[in-house]
Amino acid sequence: MQRILLFSSSSFFFFSLALFLSVNQVSATSHPPTCASTTNVKDACKLVADKYPAVGYDFCVKTLKKSPSGDLHDLALVATRTAIAHAASAESEIEELINLETESAAKSSFDKCLDAYADAVERMRNAVDNIAARVYKKAEQQLGDATAAAKKCKAAFTDGNNKGALPAPAGSDYLKLANMARAIVVSLE
Repeated sequence: MQRILLFSSSSFFFFSLALFLSVNQVSATSHPPTCASTTNVKDACKLVADKYPAVGYDFCVKTLKKSPSGDLHDLALVATRTAIAHAASAESEIEELINLETESAAKSSFDKCLDAYADAVERMRNAVDNIAARVYKKAEQQLGDATAAAKKCKAAFTDGNNKGALPAPAGSDYLKLANMARAIVVSLE
């Protein structure tokens, strides 16, 4: 029997709050656009879709359409903060699932998944700092490392004796968000 795990209302609230705060923080700290970096969301999403077809142009536009700026630098910050919010929400949901799980093998899988997302959040927060400082090469590397979280989480449920159902928040949207941020940062290098 396969379980389908959904975001709890508290996880959704925190994800929505983090997304709202990230968009507002970018608008408060946005830099004046330059000729080299001015673009719009649709142009940025074309870059993303070309670099990572699995992300998809429509997903990118839907994610970034409410961004207050079309500047690639600011879009990179919004995309990264959105990925952080998603990963942090996944962490919260996984913690709740660990507390509900009674089987030790499944708890072990959830623990490994939780560790992967905690590492990803830390790396992406460091990437935000580097994007803000315009150290794009380092930010791109950190975002690349952070994309491994979804793969590590999935492996925790498919490798060896690990059991349990892959948590819904650990699905493909996180990977799409992290790759979207990475593609925008790469375009800034």
